[in-house]
Amino acid sequence: MDIKKDAKGWDILGDAHGCWLELSELMDKLGHRWEKSKGIHVPADGRRIVFVGDIMDRGPYSDTTYMYAKMMVESGHGIWVMGNHDNKCYRWAKGNSVVKSHGLDRTVRQFERAGYDNGKVAEFLKTLPWHLSLDGGKLVVVHAAWRDGLEAESPGVLRSWCLYAPCTGKTLPNGMPDRIDWVSQRQVTEASPWIVYGHQPYDEVRILNKTAGIDTGCVFGGKLTALRWPEMEIVQVPAKERYDEHPVLRGEEGQDG
Repeated sequence: MDIKKDAKGWDILGDAHGCWLELSELMDKLGHRWEKSKGIHVPADGRRIVFVGDIMDRGPYSDTTYMYAKMMVESGHGIWVMGNHDNKCYRWAKGNSVVKSHGLDRTVRQFERAGYDNGKVAEFLKTLPWHLSLDGGKLVVVHAAWRDGLEAESPGVLRSWCLYAPCTGKTLPNGMPDRIDWVSQRQVTEASPWIVYGHQPYDEVRILNKTAGIDTGCVFGGKLTALRWPEMEIVQVPAKERYDEHPVLRGEEGQDG
């Protein structure tokens, strides 16, 4: 079954960051049936679930959100787009030397407690796509950023946009990279696809120039958001608590959203 073609609609979920209680509640609110014996939700009405990336890190249940999203993918009910935190976890799991910062340290502890096999974790995460083109090209789902023609660029440029979004190369006084507001600069036509992305937390869903930014900072005490396509309906649940501080407030360095 080609889940990209056979779906009657897609429920696209923003950055979960280990917020399992909110993720499960959001799936229930979307009307999807929980199958306790399998540990997954079965989507209603022939729909499919799309995770926009950053399933792990920062939050309290990264081991659970990882395994849940993995099983949703393997069951054929979901698709998981690679996020920068997912990619960093992949590099750690396959044995690369990475700094366990921006919540990866918490994820590592949770994975080790759960007894997850690093080799199997790396093997699965390696399969995640950088981006998705859905609904006959009318919709692109990506973790961080997209522009028309990006799929034809070099692997390095494609990876940088999909995982981190474009930056000027400068560093702000708070230690964060100086990110380019690619959304406001986007030139759209009637033929341009809609782009749904995460990575950059907003207080509310940001809709501009046929893009929708759906990371509403659940792990930082905000909300976990789903966008239903093609209905363009927004469904949200509030965070149970603030599990982590926003990196801008802490002045952390790097591009990890």
